[in-house]
Amino acid sequence: MHAYELLRPMMRAFYASAMAASTGVPKPVDAASILVEGEDPDAILLLGNGPAHGWGVVTHQLSLTGHLGRAVTARTDRPCAVTFIGDETMNVSSALAWIGDHDVAAYDAVVVVLGINDAVRLTRVPVWRERFVELMDALVASTRPSARILVAGMQPVRSVTPYDSALGGIAQRHAERLDREAREVVDATERASFHPLGAPELEPDRPHGSSRVYRSWAREIADAAAPLLAEVREAEGASRAPHRPVEPAFEWAGTARLVEQARYGGSAELQRLAVQAQERFDVDVAVVSLLDGDRLWYAMNTDRLPFSIPRDMAYCATVVADDDALVVPDAQRDPRFAGNPFIDITGMDFYAGYPLHSSDGEPIGTFCLLDRRTRAASAVSIEGLREIALQAETELQRYETGPADAAAGGGRTPDGADTDG
Repeated sequence: MHAYELLRPMMRAFYASAMAASTGVPKPVDAASILVEGEDPDAILLLGNGPAHGWGVVTHQLSLTGHLGRAVTARTDRPCAVTFIGDETMNVSSALAWIGDHDVAAYDAVVVVLGINDAVRLTRVPVWRERFVELMDALVASTRPSARILVAGMQPVRSVTPYDSALGGIAQRHAERLDREAREVVDATERASFHPLGAPELEPDRPHGSSRVYRSWAREIADAAAPLLAEVREAEGASRAPHRPVEPAFEWAGTARLVEQARYGGSAELQRLAVQAQERFDVDVAVVSLLDGDRLWYAMNTDRLPFSIPRDMAYCATVVADDDALVVPDAQRDPRFAGNPFIDITGMDFYAGYPLHSSDGEPIGTFCLLDRRTRAASAVSIEGLREIALQAETELQRYETGPADAAAGGGRTPDGADTDG
């Protein structure tokens, strides 16, 4: 072990502080898929966090996702479809869960941009390598035999404004070690290649990221991806099947409406209930969650939480499975949740949730409380939580027949997005 790794608890706190300070920083709110129109597009799955997350812009058209599609088209003279899976909270240990049931075989190439949070939090090198091998093996197994995998190295850590400090320098040392491990794994993986990612040239008034930054990175990645995509087409020849977008298939009648409205703040009533619960129970986050398929979707508060997370990593999955209230005083002391990568990276170790039901009585989600501070189970009145949850359930059921009322002025829209394309 290197001596600097003794600072792991401090570095984890450093990352948590940076994430807490990022609340309110713009991030894309629209669907994470773009298509440069035309017949038979090259299809790319972009898997990642850090630069792939889209800090600083509010639409994926201006994030790495959109710019990558346009940059690939500029180099190939062919249309390109790019779908993004990931979030800042995704790390190497949770990447496979984020992919979930998604049809990876639909893509010509998978571009992986991963590792900044693992570097900053000083993920142990053997753990990184083991999880990275698992990810590469799974991608090889789930992609078509002709498909290619392109792994981008980590950007210099101190080029990320919140990490431009002495502690960021420690993270940079660790990132270099993780990148070396990743390159070794990639070199030993069939159909995979590694491309180092350079530092961005940040705009002075856009320290968290901008369309210009993502365009620069996209061009760099497209230079590496274009010849790989040509190899895919050559290998498939006349047997190549047209790309069909992977559309989400929802089980509950109201899911599509809830997901779309949540992007812009969620219903005014659910927001009101969340604020009421936050104040009443003195917690960091109160939110309505909906479980559908392999995902959990949040109905609001998505400035503090991702739009969705893998179902397998959600406290709420236990509530829905048991159809009963759940209080977790300290996740790290609960064998059901200790080691959960999503809980670990968000630090939300306290949880209380109450089940919500569809109009036919099926448990479909929760009204839940999350907090970084651990506390006694008695700190939350289940009866009080139930009282608010039943009001949320009534509102949630309205999504079955039509959209609930939009938030009055509280939702976010792509208007005013960075238009530097």
